[in-house]
Amino acid sequence: MAQLGSIVGKRYRIATLIGAGGMSTVYLAIDQTLNKQWAIKEIRLLGDAQERDVVMRSLTTEANLIKKFDHPAIPRIVDLFEESGRLYVVMDYVEGRTLADILKTEGVQSEQDVVNWGIQLCDILEYLHQRSPQVIYRDVKPSNIMLTPSGNIKLIDFGIAREVQTEHIQTTVGDSRRLGTVGFAAPEQLDYNAQYDERVDIYSLGATMYYLLTASHPRNNGFSPLRQFNPEFSVGLEEIILKATATDPDKRYESQSHMAYALRHYKEQDDAHQLALKKTYRKFLTVVIATAITAGLSIASFGISAFVANSDYNYWISKGNQTTNQTVAADAYVRASRIRPSSIEPFELLLKLYISDQSLSSQEEHQLNTAINENSQKLKSNPVDWAQLSYDIGNTYWYYFDGFNDEYKGARFVTEQARSARIRAAEPWMRNAAGISEFDKHDLAEVYADIAVFNSQIVPLIAQGTDSGKYKPYFARLQKILKIAQHSNNVVIKFDVANLVINAVTVYGRNFHADGVKKDTMDELTKATFQLVEKTRTSTVTQDEQRKSILDNKETTLDLVNRAYTNENEAQ
Repeated sequence: MAQLGSIVGKRYRIATLIGAGGMSTVYLAIDQTLNKQWAIKEIRLLGDAQERDVVMRSLTTEANLIKKFDHPAIPRIVDLFEESGRLYVVMDYVEGRTLADILKTEGVQSEQDVVNWGIQLCDILEYLHQRSPQVIYRDVKPSNIMLTPSGNIKLIDFGIAREVQTEHIQTTVGDSRRLGTVGFAAPEQLDYNAQYDERVDIYSLGATMYYLLTASHPRNNGFSPLRQFNPEFSVGLEEIILKATATDPDKRYESQSHMAYALRHYKEQDDAHQLALKKTYRKFLTVVIATAITAGLSIASFGISAFVANSDYNYWISKGNQTTNQTVAADAYVRASRIRPSSIEPFELLLKLYISDQSLSSQEEHQLNTAINENSQKLKSNPVDWAQLSYDIGNTYWYYFDGFNDEYKGARFVTEQARSARIRAAEPWMRNAAGISEFDKHDLAEVYADIAVFNSQIVPLIAQGTDSGKYKPYFARLQKILKIAQHSNNVVIKFDVANLVINAVTVYGRNFHADGVKKDTMDELTKATFQLVEKTRTSTVTQDEQRKSILDNKETTLDLVNRAYTNENEAQ
């Protein structure tokens, strides 16, 4: 085992032990080059050279597959090396627990939680299935799914995933053997005489949800209707699970998007839900008639207005705007979004409410994502509005997200690790906005998205030695985002962009130089950044402290930039 405090791979300092298994140990480590946190899996290699080669090839294949992905719910593998008879795999650190651990310690999970997790997993698997070549995950099960403290799902362990040519289901990357976990793997996945496709992942997701809801392992007991375990289960959800886990692939959902749509609307098929609506209507009608008879039409009209108000969009928007209770306001906006699922107004009001305290918490993020998932199909029906909402959500993540792990949560100022987490969370939303050319800010969204991609991909590129040529385009993006900050009246944006630029020129100064960024251009960007901070008017003690913290590093930053160009022989 690696010693705490020791250095492996010439740059990773072992900070603490996360967990240990039969042949591997996982640590939290600090990258001393980039000052970032990673999880490092240490694998004790077997003495047999042939078996060791099999392990190496398997992990290399997994790493080569994952490095092609760009999805916030898929942790990256950024480095792979052998040292002192052990193999080390460096990957994104994910705080949280697996669903298998949650089931073991807490028992069966609530219907709504399992549905929310299922919708998130549908999104991840759809991303894999829509790639070209297509990727079939093949191992959806509770132990391969992590739940973060903010309620987000992460899909881990791509050990048996396959990249295939869909025309012939021919493996191009990944293990082509008939592998899977009995009970969660679809029947055709384990049958050497049968063809299979991405619908095996639909089966496994259905089996996973079934296990989380019932604690009855499909390997031992197969699948029974959910309401045999609990009569209170939704009829609609019961039907979804049975359809997803059908033995015949043709009887399952055609795609993950179809299954996600069914999950978002599962209660609409619920007999109890329909009966409750009918009973409510009958009671209402009885009250209206009785009131009209005894007190006259005017009072009956008042009763009708009160009833209608409960489902009226404007009523809930007004309630959210007028209340001083943030919880009540947020609930009102969510209710309004369900009445007009294609309108972005309730979500824009939610975002404004969330950042009124200069912070997007993990609880607020969970509420927002749940509401978005419920309405995503309708919201996307108007591409420009969807782009605007995506851009605003991306900005909220980029500048205000505070749903971090305890390592840097609650810090006085945003650390570089926290800023990196914010940027990664913002990237898919900015990419959504950038993809709509009719959206008037699509070019700004593209700047944000490209910066996020650089920060997500540069570490594995450095490890592979393929980072040359990536820095000059990134420098151009930094120039553009600085202009955004210069035209902004928001102190948070000004200081955050300043920190981003200062960190970049100090960490990647020599790389910018090697990629052809001129010294005078670098000086211009650096000085403009500090001028931005110097000219910014602050209004709170915290902002005063942030301003001082940035300006205290001015001389050090300028010195590091000069050192990056020590061997500069070009005329300036």
